[in-house]
Amino acid sequence: MTGKINIKWVLKHIAVWIPAVCIMVIIFYFSSMKADDSSSTSIPLAELVIEKIEQYMDIIIDINSESYGLVHHCVRKAGHFLEYMALGCTLVLPFAFICAENFYRLRILFCSEVFAAFYACTDEFHQLFVEGRDGNFIDVGIDSLGAFTGICIGFIFWWIGKKVVKLVHKN
Repeated sequence: MTGKINIKWVLKHIAVWIPAVCIMVIIFYFSSMKADDSSSTSIPLAELVIEKIEQYMDIIIDINSESYGLVHHCVRKAGHFLEYMALGCTLVLPFAFICAENFYRLRILFCSEVFAAFYACTDEFHQLFVEGRDGNFIDVGIDSLGAFTGICIGFIFWWIGKKVVKLVHKN
């Protein structure tokens, strides 16, 4: 590029960020919910899980029991993991575009993971200012592990996509 802006190149590099930005907005939205509102979204899912546990294990879990609290806690942590797994999956493509000239898988993985972990840190910091919520270092770890899982899945999809493109161009 010699002094002239390539609009197609710019739009392509913006477009690859759209899925990741959408996931970050969703994460921010959930993190902005007050504690009571946040619980009211996870309790129905926890109750569904408890219903299935009761059905398959032929037991009754009382709403005031430690087991109920444990299931609810696990559902909330699974939510963290899954949100960041989606983020990690969507970060592979933009970092692949950034590293396009010198494609290094480890660099893409590293940059995607650092970005997701940094976002997790800012997300937990943000929660310090939300009523009834707190920042939790363990959640950053869960988020980062979810992002790493998503990045690995993103690499698989990207690898399959590259193989499909090669096959299409070969025929």
